[in-house]
Amino acid sequence: MPKDKAGNQLTWKEYGERFKQGLEMISPLQQMKISFRGSLIVAVGLMIGLWATFNSVWWLFIILCGASINTAVGMLGTWQKIRGLSKIEKTNTELMEELLKGGVENV
Repeated sequence: MPKDKAGNQLTWKEYGERFKQGLEMISPLQQMKISFRGSLIVAVGLMIGLWATFNSVWWLFIILCGASINTAVGMLGTWQKIRGLSKIEKTNTELMEELLKGGVENV
């Protein structure tokens, strides 16, 4: 049986509901970071595949080269989104701190 952080046992239905709530609370920045990490794992697998097929299966090597290019472009786009979302999140945090201090007027 699954348990919560306090060690209390949960039913599978309760566990599923809490899991669903947790997934719904993921921020766009967290989604991008997860996507980037997954793409990184794929890129490592492609590099291993390229190394393994370099002299043996030429047609598979060509396919893996194309997949590597697609993965690299996808990773670049995800990285750019992460940078943009990080800047937005930093700005929001700074504004919230200013609002809590009472330093921002006319908002």
